[in-house]
Amino acid sequence: MSEILFQNRTFTRAPQQRLQTILSNLENLRLWDTEITQVTVAGNGVDITRQVPALNLHEHLTVTTSSNQVIYHSQGGRLAYQLTFTLSGDDTQTVLTEALSVPTSAGLLVPLKLVAPIAKQAFAQKLATLITLAESDWVVND
Repeated sequence: MSEILFQNRTFTRAPQQRLQTILSNLENLRLWDTEITQVTVAGNGVDITRQVPALNLHEHLTVTTSSNQVIYHSQGGRLAYQLTFTLSGDDTQTVLTEALSVPTSAGLLVPLKLVAPIAKQAFAQKLATLITLAESDWVVND
């Protein structure tokens, strides 16, 4: 079983399709998550390396997509998680919601409720960088 640790929501003028494209290709992660130092294609996903300090210095990430969601599945780090991005809106505005789910038996030394506010803020900053990228003309991997 898992529990939603937190949710962040933001609005953007970037089209849903551009956000879907950026999020669906894991090689784009380094363009909007500055803590990631290396993304290596491995098997059905990517191996990620982050700068110190990080809860997960190394992890394996896979992605599943649907018409309005992109879901990252993380394994191999200290904390397994699922990060779900949900896209909605119209031609003038996209609503992007991210929800971080973790196993109820995460097994960390620090209770998840203490980690949640710090993680929520860190993820919100990354989300802002993602929106800046999505609203720009930067070329991204399809």
